[in-house]
Amino acid sequence: MKKVKVKLFAFLILSSALIASCGKNKCAECHYDYGSTEVEIGEKCGDSLKAVEADGIIINDTLYEVHCHEH
Repeated sequence: MKKVKVKLFAFLILSSALIASCGKNKCAECHYDYGSTEVEIGEKCGDSLKAVEADGIIINDTLYEVHCHEH
């Protein structure tokens, strides 16, 4: 019975770690709007995705808001 509890506990710990690590590596296709045109800037993942959504992107001294969509 003790071995079963240890194995179950180990399984739960590993599963939690895997689920947590998958959330960090979310990826999405991103773009910014230039007039009425959407300019694709490609796929961003993890911290890079969070940063570009929060900070935007600077092109030719102009700051653009970036929009990303999960796939």
